[in-house]
Amino acid sequence: MQTKMKVLNWRRIGGLLALTATLVLITVWAQDYYSKKVFHMEGLKYAKYADSGSGSIEYRASFGRGEPIYVHTYEDEKRVEIAGEVYEIRAYGMESGHSSSYEVSYPDGRTYLVKPFGDRSFLAYNEKGEMVVPGIRFMVGSQVHRSDPEEPRYFPTELAKAADEQFHDPNGSVGFFILALGIGIMNWCFFRYEPFQRFMFHMSPSNLMIDNPEPSDFYFFMCKAGGIFGMGFALWIFFAQAL
Repeated sequence: MQTKMKVLNWRRIGGLLALTATLVLITVWAQDYYSKKVFHMEGLKYAKYADSGSGSIEYRASFGRGEPIYVHTYEDEKRVEIAGEVYEIRAYGMESGHSSSYEVSYPDGRTYLVKPFGDRSFLAYNEKGEMVVPGIRFMVGSQVHRSDPEEPRYFPTELAKAADEQFHDPNGSVGFFILALGIGIMNWCFFRYEPFQRFMFHMSPSNLMIDNPEPSDFYFFMCKAGGIFGMGFALWIFFAQAL
């Protein structure tokens, strides 16, 4: 009997150590992931990969997708380099910061004016002063196709955001990550641990006024089924909102 108790204690200690290590790894990952700033180009999310320290920054998308993007900063302009082509972004007018407007020049000579819209968005205007909006984009294999063949491959608002870190967005939502983690842990306990199931049963307001209530087999079944559904819901929140 004593040997069996020692085995159970060691199993419990091992489980706690494994849980602690998992939480530490998750914390380290989350701190690194959510501290990044990102922007999107052709539907891909780019984050800083390398900073030369001399005014040139390299950005890459995850899993080796897309072309590396290089942003070169000069005194009076920024240049975004993609696959050997250079796009020039110059400040337009006297505004500064988030109220800045930019002139975006393409290698083929086309020029667009990009004006701020809200805190982190832009609107683009062509050389005639007409507002232009991105057309529909769809993937065929690894190729991006556009509903408007005249639309430039990289839209001017995307280039303007890529050129300046102040317009980059947070890398996902840490609030939704914490929510998904909490829901996932709670529903794992619902699915796995009978003491937790019993605790929640006795904490239910409908059972507080009953003497010695006991959960039924159907209650335990619903706890497991609900736990599976809840863990799936937590995964949906994580992938749809937290990343």
